[in-house]
Amino acid sequence: MPDPRPPDRPSRPPVLRPPESREKILEVAEAGFAAKGYAGVGLREIAAAVGLGKSSLFHHFPTKLDLYGAVLEQVLTRLALDLDLQTRPEDGPAERLERWIDAIVRRLAEDAPAARLMLRAMVDQEPYPAIRLIETDRELMPFERRLAGILGRLGGLLEEGIAAGVFRPLGIPDAIQTVVGAVVFHFASGDLGEALIGEDLFSGTAVERRRREVVEFVCRGLRA
Repeated sequence: MPDPRPPDRPSRPPVLRPPESREKILEVAEAGFAAKGYAGVGLREIAAAVGLGKSSLFHHFPTKLDLYGAVLEQVLTRLALDLDLQTRPEDGPAERLERWIDAIVRRLAEDAPAARLMLRAMVDQEPYPAIRLIETDRELMPFERRLAGILGRLGGLLEEGIAAGVFRPLGIPDAIQTVVGAVVFHFASGDLGEALIGEDLFSGTAVERRRREVVEFVCRGLRA
């Protein structure tokens, strides 16, 4: 007797609704830009990975530059929110700096592409000559304003610590570069970093060790 049930049909991929589509595009683009840089990723490649047509992608992000800026703004917004959660009025400058370092380390450990993406944005010559936070004839993009806000808060914290006698007198811009480099580079160092430490950069032991090392290195170096 023939089987009355209809033959199985190949399953179709789930249909993404507009908010879901946007989130998925940003997720795929973040990983792609982090791995290959701005020039190395095409919109057609991103659309295919998400399961959308190129025209649907353009509905959310009219240009590649719009998408790149949205990815960076999302990464930096998450980071800024983490810093907000770690800001307590009763903390002094040293305690606040330690909590901020802890928050940044944990964010970069959870968001694997973020560190490499941030470094690329700060040094790559595309889609424009690196991030410009100084006076320029080009209006800053939203993610640049977000980054400027984060760096400004860090600079303000260092100035507060110096004024209170907690941190030694030092050049604020150089100190910001030292802190950012010490925190971010570990998570962006890839094969080189893993060869140096002998384990996965994102393993629990490596992340915790890095957190302790950065706190000791930075806070002791700044201490008055």
